[in-house]
Amino acid sequence: MSAGEVIIDCYDAVLFDLDGVVYLGPVAVPGAAEGIAALHNRGTKIGFVTNNAARPPVAVADHLVELGISATAADVVTSAQAAAHLLIDRFGPGVRVLAVGGEGVTVALSEAGLVPVHSAEDNPVAVMQGYGFELTWQELNEAAIAIHHGAHWVATNIDPTRPTDRGLVPGNGAAVAAVRMAVAAEPEVAGKPFRPLLTTRSAD
Repeated sequence: MSAGEVIIDCYDAVLFDLDGVVYLGPVAVPGAAEGIAALHNRGTKIGFVTNNAARPPVAVADHLVELGISATAADVVTSAQAAAHLLIDRFGPGVRVLAVGGEGVTVALSEAGLVPVHSAEDNPVAVMQGYGFELTWQELNEAAIAIHHGAHWVATNIDPTRPTDRGLVPGNGAAVAAVRMAVAAEPEVAGKPFRPLLTTRSAD
C-alpha cells in the first residue's frame, strides 16, 4: 500500500454481514450507518450478505433504509437464496420443496423456480430449513417426516444463536439441531462460513 492510500483502496468491494454487525433487531449498531455512508461517498461497492433467511431481500433492504443506510434488494443476498440455488442445481426447476421458516424461505424458493409446500404429505423432494420469527414445532415435525421419507435436507445456516437488541436468542442452528435429533441425516448447509452464500448473486 503506497503513501496516502487507505486499506479500502486495496479492495473492489465490501460485503457486510447484518445481524450483530449492521443492526441488532430494530436498531442500528452505533457507527454502522455513518461508516457505510463514508464508503458510499468514496465510491466503494457495497453488498449485504446475511445468514438470516427469515425475510426476502426487499424487506431487508427496506429495514436498512429505515436505519439510514442506502440499500436496494439487489444489494442483498440471503442464505435462503443460496440454499434455493443449491436445490435448483441438484434437482432443476419445478420440483416441490418443503419450506420451513419465514417468508424469506418461501420467496427464495419461488423466485428460483421451485414449488414451496408446507406438508410432508405433498411428497417434497427436498426440505429447505431457514430461520422464521414464528417457526412452529409442526414445521419441524413436517421436516423430520419428509427427511425420513427420503427428502434431501438443506439448511440455510447452522448458527446456534442470533444477536438481537435484547441479547442472544436461539438461531436457525438450534432448530436444525432439533430436527437432527429425530433423523439419521445431516443437512447440506448453504450459509456462512460455507461457500454457497458467498458465490450466490442477488436475484436482481
